[in-house]
Amino acid sequence: MNSLERFLKMELQTKALYNLLRLNHDQDPSISCESWQIEDLRVLAQEELFARLKNAGLELDVQTLHGFAEECDSPEDLTELLLEEHAEPELHDRLYLLLFELWRRLLPEKQALSIFCDEFDHQISLYDAGLLASDEPIQDALANMIEIFNQNLDAGAEPMEILESVNCHSAHDIMSFLIDYVSELLDNGNELYASELIEHFAPYTQEAAWFDFLRVRLIAFSDPVGANHLLAALLEEKAEMTFDLLIEMLRFLTAFGERPVFMEAAQQTLSHVQAREEFVEMVELTADYFRRRDREDLEQAVLKLLETKTDSLESGDLEAFESILKPLALNTLE
Repeated sequence: MNSLERFLKMELQTKALYNLLRLNHDQDPSISCESWQIEDLRVLAQEELFARLKNAGLELDVQTLHGFAEECDSPEDLTELLLEEHAEPELHDRLYLLLFELWRRLLPEKQALSIFCDEFDHQISLYDAGLLASDEPIQDALANMIEIFNQNLDAGAEPMEILESVNCHSAHDIMSFLIDYVSELLDNGNELYASELIEHFAPYTQEAAWFDFLRVRLIAFSDPVGANHLLAALLEEKAEMTFDLLIEMLRFLTAFGERPVFMEAAQQTLSHVQAREEFVEMVELTADYFRRRDREDLEQAVLKLLETKTDSLESGDLEAFESILKPLALNTLE
C-alpha cells in the first residue's frame, strides 16, 4: 500500500497521520496543509518547544512535565490530562505534537507504542533517503518490534490485531517496508538475517503470498531446482497475486527460472497488466530472460512490441505478446 492510499484511508492515530501528511507533502508540495502540520519538531531546541506551549497558554518546564507524566503511560494520556476537553481540534493537535516531542526527548524510559512507531517511521525515512550510515537502527527497531509482537501474542492478542495496532500508529505500512527490506537483504546475499525476519514476521502478515515468495528466493541460494518447484506450486494456487508480486517473481525467474515456470509467471503477469509502463516492464524482463538463454530471436521478437512510442496500453499489444508466449509454454526452448 502506498503512502497516498494510507492517507486516504485515514485510519491512523494522530501522530502517524501528521507524519504521513509530511511524507506526502515531501513527495507532492502542492498538497494543501498548514505549516505546523508538516513541521519537523525534532530539529527545534527544547526551549523553543516549551516557549510554544507557553504562548498557547500551557506553561511547563522539565520538572513539571515529569510530574504530570508520572500519572500517564503515553504522550496521548499526557495531552488529555493537560488540555481542556473543549479545546479546539486544531489547538489540541498543535499542542499534542509539541508534548509528543518533549515526551520523546525527556521520557525515553516510557516507551509508548506511538513513540516506538514514530521512531521507526523516522528511521525508515532516513533509510529510504539513503541517510543512514548503516542499517543498524533498522535492525534494532525490528528486534524491538519482534519483542512487542511476541509480548502481545503471549498476552492473548491475535496476530492480525497486533499488526493492525502497530500499523495504526505508523505512517509507513510496516509489512510493505519489511517485504522491501528483506528483498534487499536477499539481493545482497544476507540469507541468515533474511530468514530470521521471514520466520518472525510471517505469522503476523496478510501478505502470505509475498512471504511465500521470499522463502522461494531464500531456498534458491542452495536449491534452485527446489525453488522452481515451490514457485510453480505458488503460481498454481493463483491466490493473492498482484502485478507487483508477479513482476518480482518474473524478475527472479529471469535468472533462476525453468522454462515452464517462467512462462506461467509471464502469462499470469500479462493478465494483471493495466498500464503501458507495466507492459513495458514485463516485456523487458521477458527479453532479458531470452537474452540470458542465448535466444536472440525471441529477445528481439518481444522487444519489437515496444517499438511503437505511445503512453497508452493497446489490447493488440497484449495479444501480440501472448501469441509469442503460447507456443513456448507448450514446447521446450532449444
